[in-house]
Amino acid sequence: MIRILFYTLLLGMLAAGCSEADHLLYNDSARLQINDTTAMSYTFFYEPETMVQDTVYVEVFTIGDPVNQDRPVTLVQVAGENQAYPAVSGQHFVPLDDPAIKPLMVVKANQVSGLIPVVVKRDAGMKQHSYRLRLQLAANEAFLLGEEGRRVKTVIVSDKLERFYSWRADDGTAPAFYTFGKYSTAKHQFMYDVLQVRVDEEWYKAISDMQAQQHYKNLVKEALNAFNTDPANLASGAAPLRESSDPASSAVTFP
Repeated sequence: MIRILFYTLLLGMLAAGCSEADHLLYNDSARLQINDTTAMSYTFFYEPETMVQDTVYVEVFTIGDPVNQDRPVTLVQVAGENQAYPAVSGQHFVPLDDPAIKPLMVVKANQVSGLIPVVVKRDAGMKQHSYRLRLQLAANEAFLLGEEGRRVKTVIVSDKLERFYSWRADDGTAPAFYTFGKYSTAKHQFMYDVLQVRVDEEWYKAISDMQAQQHYKNLVKEALNAFNTDPANLASGAAPLRESSDPASSAVTFP
């Protein structure tokens, strides 16, 4: 009887210990991560020359319960391997510890996600080069870090045409690839010249919502055919339109 009572007490203690361990795990410190780590692009190309800065947002997500107060988020710039044209703090973006923006870099009270502002700045060199701002979450008094692979986000800033998210790759992960085919700056520029609208992510989402992708593809295909068969363009060598200034480069085509 004593032995049975002993084992009963022991099992009870083990169960209590497990419950306490589970409770500690459940109540681990709040953590923070970036669910979408795909590089994002911003270009001043479509903006008037008087616009010298703008704001992009990095979406972050918390792990753990929300709290009833704002919680600060810390982002730092980190170097990337073989990274050409890294963004320079103060020249290409407002410093991440600037007192004017620090109060805005928060997950709001009772929220489990937040949009963290990053202020990018226009620079003359952006007409020729794309500058890469590699951002990484850092632990602070409010948050530890989440998954290791979800801590870094790259923002590409320029003053020229850039791939937008729906055309981020030349494969099935990018819906605009199915509509317009392989990306090139020359193709993008031609579409902009023909359509005279911002050919960017917002535009592509809008035509997708209207199910108008085929309509716009037909427009640019017809315009490309007219350009390539124009005698003046043929005589000057401008036609057929190619993906780069190299005369041996592939011709621009649409599916």
